[in-house]
Amino acid sequence: MKAIIPVFALALFFSSCSTCYECYELVPQIDANTGDTLDYVRNSDSFCTADAAEVDDRESEGAICEIQ
Repeated sequence: MKAIIPVFALALFFSSCSTCYECYELVPQIDANTGDTLDYVRNSDSFCTADAAEVDDRESEGAICEIQ
C-alpha cells in the first residue's frame, strides 16, 4: 500500500507539468499624419503554464500562441 502513494504522487506531478508557449500579436504602426497603416510589428511574449485557460484567454484577445 505504501508503494502506491509515491507512484500516485509521481503520476500527479507529471500530469500537471507546465508547457511553454510563445504568443504574438501583430501591432499596426500608424502614420501620425494620415492615419494610414504603415507596417506591422510582431509583439511577442513567452510564458509557461499548466493552465490551458490562460492560453485560451490570450488567443481570444487576438494573440497567436505556439508551443515552444
